[in-house]
Amino acid sequence: MQNNMLFEMFPLIAFFAVYYFTKNIFSATLVCIIASWVQLGLYQLIYKKIGKNTWISTILITVFGGLTVALHNKTFVMLKPTMLYWIFGVTLFISAKMGKNGIKLLLKEQLELEDKIWNQVNLMWVGFFFAMGVLNLLIAFNFSEANWVNFKVFGGFGLMLIWTLLTGLYVYAKSKGKINNG
Repeated sequence: MQNNMLFEMFPLIAFFAVYYFTKNIFSATLVCIIASWVQLGLYQLIYKKIGKNTWISTILITVFGGLTVALHNKTFVMLKPTMLYWIFGVTLFISAKMGKNGIKLLLKEQLELEDKIWNQVNLMWVGFFFAMGVLNLLIAFNFSEANWVNFKVFGGFGLMLIWTLLTGLYVYAKSKGKINNG
């Protein structure tokens, strides 16, 4: 399946656009739920396959967003990113304990690393996802709604990008430049 960042971020962009123009988190959440299901349908039509992460995210926004809209309580949608981060972190941790390193499975075609390094990188991402979940909670419940929306849309993406770059530098240093160009 091709990675198209704009397509992948469609529900988030829809959420932000509606929130930006209306300042109504309930309308923005409803649009995000609809956009997530549209995205799921488009994945099926275009690629004939829907990734696990897309399913997980769609189910979480449907449940937590649905509760937000139905109960008119923004707490639920504010918990959704934490749940998603923690599911990713726990999945990476448990799968590593079961002998399947998720980060290695994702990047083994591009990188040749010792298992020790793969395990370190996997654990780094477990820590990152746990920390992002905690940070989301801190911002959601200690700052304004608008600040949380900005963090959700821009801060989370920015921190993920920075963490990816730092991981890349770490891997490059540990691999001594042994990156596959195939």
